[in-house]
Amino acid sequence: MNNDQSFQQNTKALVLYKEQQAKVSVVEMYAQMVLDEMEFNQKVKQLRSKIDASLDARDKARFMKLTEEYKTLMR
Repeated sequence: MNNDQSFQQNTKALVLYKEQQAKVSVVEMYAQMVLDEMEFNQKVKQLRSKIDASLDARDKARFMKLTEEYKTLMR
């Protein structure tokens, strides 16, 4: 009887532990997604600024290079 109770307690503890780990994993994934989105938005903002500067400077070669980078980033 004691072994059955101990086994049941261990099983319940394992199930609770796995549920907690799954929740932590989802939170970590969400946090990584937020960070990735922030990084992406920052890259887009910087690239647009550089594109605008190349237009102001009438630097066609730099403009073409930056717009290609922008297109690649937006895919």
